Amino acid sequence: MKIATAEQMQELDRKAIETYRIPGIILMENAGRGATETLLTSFPDLQKKRVVIIAGKGNNGGDGFVVARHLMNRGIPVKVIL
Repeated sequence: MKIATAEQMQELDRKAIETYRIPGIILMENAGRGATETLLTSFPDLQKKRVVIIAGKGNNGGDGFVVARHLMNRGIPVKVIL
């Protein structure tokens, strides 16, 4: 598995938005959904837990709110700290 640096991800996001005309909100939704699926796969007992998400003000913070929404839709109690 290849892991991108923060700078590489920023460049990939920029290219997706400018070259392929993918709205940033769609990229955020996809990132949050993917992160949620990874969490649920990595922590199968997450359904029985409460989750705290610490989110910043930027786009990564937005990703955190998307994760929170997806977890809450599955009945998992979530608290977001901004």
